[in-house]
Amino acid sequence: MQKATKLLVIVILGLLVNAPTLLSASSPQTAASVPAESAAIKQFDDAIAKYMAMRNKLRSEVTGPVKDSSSTQVTDASDALAGAIQRARQNAHAGSIFAEPVATVIKRRIADTVRTEKLAPVLADIDDEGAPSLAPKVHLRLPVSAQMATMPPALLKVLPALPKELEYRILGRYLVIRDVDASLILDYIPAAVPR
Repeated sequence: MQKATKLLVIVILGLLVNAPTLLSASSPQTAASVPAESAAIKQFDDAIAKYMAMRNKLRSEVTGPVKDSSSTQVTDASDALAGAIQRARQNAHAGSIFAEPVATVIKRRIADTVRTEKLAPVLADIDDEGAPSLAPKVHLRLPVSAQMATMPPALLKVLPALPKELEYRILGRYLVIRDVDASLILDYIPAAVPR
């Protein structure tokens, strides 16, 4: 009985001593990473706000389609907006919106969601034929007719919210942020989507 009691005390002491290590190993986020994640998301939100301010200014200068516009007029308006955005963002590059801290947070969130929601089969079956060979580039035009997979709702829930003029899309293993009206890739994260 005494040996069993001593053994129990040793096991309990071992658990108490190692509890912080065990807890941090089982938790996907440490307490120190919460402020870092918040700062990264704020950086992303600020980049989106800056882009939207620039876009809204350009939108007032570039005529858009009106009610009952023909498909040609819609295409012309999209082309004009895309051209204006490209000129205004001449120095834009990969990472200008998805800066490294943001990309790290988003990749982790996607990986965690794919694992916990068992989304691997869903992502493997997404129909984006031809798209995996197409590598995204900042300001690459991807019209609505281009084959790009949309985001599964479970992934959208863990990504930062976007204004209605922007959307996340999957292009192969890339996560892309796209201006809907301009059909323009604004930024992307490579190897963000496990397939």
